[in-house]
Amino acid sequence: EFLVAYVFIKMANSPRPGVWALEKSTDFGKTWNPWQYFAGNPNECLQFFNASTSEVPEEDDEVICTTKFSKVVPLENGEIIVSLVDDRPNAQNFSNSQKLQDWTKATSVRLRLLQTKTLLGHLMAVRRQDPTVTRRYFYSIKDISIGGRCVCNGHAERCDKRDATQPNKLFCECHHNTCGPQCERCCPGFVQKKWQRVTTNKDFMCEPCNCHGHTNACVYDAEIDAKKLSLDIHGNYDGGGVCQNCTHNTKGINCEQCIDGFYQPFNVPKDVPNVCHPCQCRSRFSTGSCEEGTGRCRCKPQYTGENCDRCNNGYHNFPECLPCDCHVNGTAEGKCDVGGGQCPCKSNYMGRKCNTCRSQYYNFPECKGMSHTHV
Repeated sequence: EFLVAYVFIKMANSPRPGVWALEKSTDFGKTWNPWQYFAGNPNECLQFFNASTSEVPEEDDEVICTTKFSKVVPLENGEIIVSLVDDRPNAQNFSNSQKLQDWTKATSVRLRLLQTKTLLGHLMAVRRQDPTVTRRYFYSIKDISIGGRCVCNGHAERCDKRDATQPNKLFCECHHNTCGPQCERCCPGFVQKKWQRVTTNKDFMCEPCNCHGHTNACVYDAEIDAKKLSLDIHGNYDGGGVCQNCTHNTKGINCEQCIDGFYQPFNVPKDVPNVCHPCQCRSRFSTGSCEEGTGRCRCKPQYTGENCDRCNNGYHNFPECLPCDCHVNGTAEGKCDVGGGQCPCKSNYMGRKCNTCRSQYYNFPECKGMSHTHV
């Protein structure tokens, strides 16, 4: 695919065509669309193309019908110069006009020749009954030059043949960490920011994801970008890079967390290989994980303490730590187990396990006293 700037046609020993159309394809010849029409006069523009005569387009993608290249002279060596950019509204602002760029894109170019310039000889032939006269009218083109450049989206200065399996295809020599035949995407590992074209008003470079050195693989996620959850290499939550296959026992969008069973000590940076240290926790008493920074074990509900080495409130008989018979809130003197007998209740609780509010109290387990209004 090219951005075509001009088509230059040089005739040989015939006049220029009387009526013809310059057409382009953007799908390698499967479909065709007109670029410009050519006719000898306004009536032919209407007759052949249903178009009005115009020499200066009013839109970047307007198909005009011109008459200046269909004159009978010169009889030989005539030239046709078709500019696809000049005189269009954004001709001086090409890099910032997506509409004009799309207008000039083409994979194939076709000249559809419809009528020669005959000097009315065909009418003379009828009068003189000379059927051979029209055989002397023909098209003779000796050179077609097309000027353009590869579509590299502003990320390359040149293109070249570099694929032996596609010898007729040009590939952009991409910069700015972009990849693809037309530099149309960010290279693997450089997808922190969503790919953009470069214009005269805006530079863009694909950035590596910030995985703190724990992986080189990442993908772009538009939702993560919108929510600003991904940390870029500049320390800002900007972009949608999501790290993949984190190593060194890390996990997370930026490989910034430790997996279960590991923790990051306070004095260890996130970008060192041994950032995550194993938790020193016994599985019987803890969940197996520990707190970031301190490495303190996260205890199962019935255990507490630095090393989950005693029973939590509401439990007794370490290391089994069985549930208390007596309710913690309602029992006096911190009693937990009285062997199945009556637990010593506080004044606002009742029941064998002190797990019910006494009359005039409400909202178990707080068992608040009711207020009385005297009239």
